[in-house]
Amino acid sequence: MHSRALRYFDTVARCRSLRQAASRLHIAPTAISRQIDLLEHQLGAPLLERGPEGIRLTPAGELLAEQARRTLRDLERVEARIADLKGLHTGRVALLAAEGTVAGLLVPVLAELNRDHPRLTFEISTASAGGVLAGLRAGDADIGLGFFMPPREDIECVASAELEHCAVMAPAHPLAGRKRLTLAELVGVPLALPDERFGLRQALERSAKARKLNLTPTFATASLETQKALAMEGSALLLLPAMAVARECRQGLLVAVPLLAGELERARVDLCVYRHRTPSFAMQACLERLVASMNSA
Repeated sequence: MHSRALRYFDTVARCRSLRQAASRLHIAPTAISRQIDLLEHQLGAPLLERGPEGIRLTPAGELLAEQARRTLRDLERVEARIADLKGLHTGRVALLAAEGTVAGLLVPVLAELNRDHPRLTFEISTASAGGVLAGLRAGDADIGLGFFMPPREDIECVASAELEHCAVMAPAHPLAGRKRLTLAELVGVPLALPDERFGLRQALERSAKARKLNLTPTFATASLETQKALAMEGSALLLLPAMAVARECRQGLLVAVPLLAGELERARVDLCVYRHRTPSFAMQACLERLVASMNSA
């Protein structure tokens, strides 16, 4: 089975459109059709169904799409390691990160790495802790960065850092001038929090239960940008590490007031990789910079 045919099929599976896939690959749609016909002949099963609403994968197509993604990623890693043997220092790193780590931790490290190794490329996506684990296992990500990552035998935690939680709000908020805050002082205050899949929400619920407090959020959203927009409008208060809103605080758009010690578990940021994957030069260089940054946090 040729890698070109797999790559064409993978692109169609992602786009669900021959025309869009052809545009992305910069080839004619007929070239893709020929390769998919060859795959269907080789496998003895139809892979695509064409209908008025576009292309749909058959059950056999779904199986092949899942395998194709893994195979293409593995092939890319082998190519990167061969380039390493030649001393070319090229390659791509796929990263899955909690949104709150991107601006304050991930972006500065990748910017520095790009200056030192301009031939490396990076693919950055955001996800919850569960999404990061799934991405590492599926081979969709080389490096995962998340809050309160649950331990798993096949996932190696390379480094961890603990960050203090803050109450984040607009500068005009009545609580913005405080030096420290307790959870009890937030009862009745409109909150914007992530949903129950996220470690922060789970940690807050444990602390609130231990103190017999009701801290039901007014707004529940997994989007950090939405949370920050609500806070800047004065509509809600957030609970986040200061790192997640460092840029907005520097610009005077938000204020981060630390919580009193012991009020809420510190936010643990975990840097993780899939244990059974050999790192390329690009992946190892990225890991080393991230570890150094987290150790200095």
